[in-house]
Amino acid sequence: MRGPPPFPSRLTLPPRHGLETLLLLWLGLTVFSSALVLVDVIYNVMAVGAVGLFTLLGLRLDRANVPLILFLALFNIAGLIALQPYLDFDDSRDFMLGTCFVAVTAVFFALALNENAIRRLEAIKWGFIAGALVAASVGLASYVGVPGLEGRFIMFESRVSGTFRDPNVFGSFLVLPALFVANDILRGRGSLPVRVGIFSVIALGIFLSFSRGSWIALVVGLSMLVMLNAFTTRDGATRARLALFVMFGFVFLVLGLTMILSVDPIYEVFRDRFTLTKDYDSGPDGRFGSQLRAIPKLLDMPFGYGPNRFWIFYTENPHNTFLMAFSSYGWMGGIIFFAFIVTTLTIAIRTALMRTPFQPYAIVLVAGFVPHLIQMFQID
Repeated sequence: MRGPPPFPSRLTLPPRHGLETLLLLWLGLTVFSSALVLVDVIYNVMAVGAVGLFTLLGLRLDRANVPLILFLALFNIAGLIALQPYLDFDDSRDFMLGTCFVAVTAVFFALALNENAIRRLEAIKWGFIAGALVAASVGLASYVGVPGLEGRFIMFESRVSGTFRDPNVFGSFLVLPALFVANDILRGRGSLPVRVGIFSVIALGIFLSFSRGSWIALVVGLSMLVMLNAFTTRDGATRARLALFVMFGFVFLVLGLTMILSVDPIYEVFRDRFTLTKDYDSGPDGRFGSQLRAIPKLLDMPFGYGPNRFWIFYTENPHNTFLMAFSSYGWMGGIIFFAFIVTTLTIAIRTALMRTPFQPYAIVLVAGFVPHLIQMFQID
């Protein structure tokens, strides 16, 4: 008797148009350009071009994509409803335009992975890693005073921002590429010295961003990465690498921090940032105080404050993604967003535990998604 067909299905088969190399290159460069936030029009142009090129050559819709499309469509509809009283408010219009653009690109990436998924995931992965490496390298070069770059990519209290406008966003962006590289190291993929070198540059960029959220995200992400790999692997060599990764990783962390913190300016900024709360977090008018005052009021506002209008009433935006969803998109948008997050997490964990060619990618994405969920309570 013949058993079930091997896993490689239509998801892993390349299309027949013969231009897949062009699509892979464009896909990788599009993701790479997302690191060049200082000139964000580059990513916008690349993303629009990717949507057009892939559509022209044929995008396949799978029924598994339908929940994503419905969630994003309903979420944006909720935002457009909440926008109606504020159509003359530029910030609200631009906010919803950006939300719709992100939704379209999210659907595009999902559809793009309906064919030749493994090679396209690799293109996306290496686009992220290359972008992170360039962003971190530019930031580090600026930090150490390389002529022509000295101080140009540093913001707020000597914090590295790289090719981003905010060191917090810079640090958060670097976390997922760092996890991709760390996962390659754990699984023995590629050259170990090269992978360790890339990881070191990206990790140092995260540290010198002095973003508390990014620090936590990297630590939690690496912990999740080790645990998921240990739970899902049956290979003794991989388990041995996991043990060595933990031991050498701890030694590397201690030695690295000792060396870096021996530099007085770095130590001073680290000491200032190494705290759970800052002055702007606490107090009735601080970040958390504004959140607590806003929640009871939002219970009486079915359509929220309108897209990106929270800051008008509380001096700044809520720095809480869930609260931002309810305040900008109303009750409908907030509930849909919460359901979307729960559904995504459930499917992601199930995929990470399932033995398929996609498992290594799913493990990394879950390891990056969980700390990002934690960060959602202090970013928007």
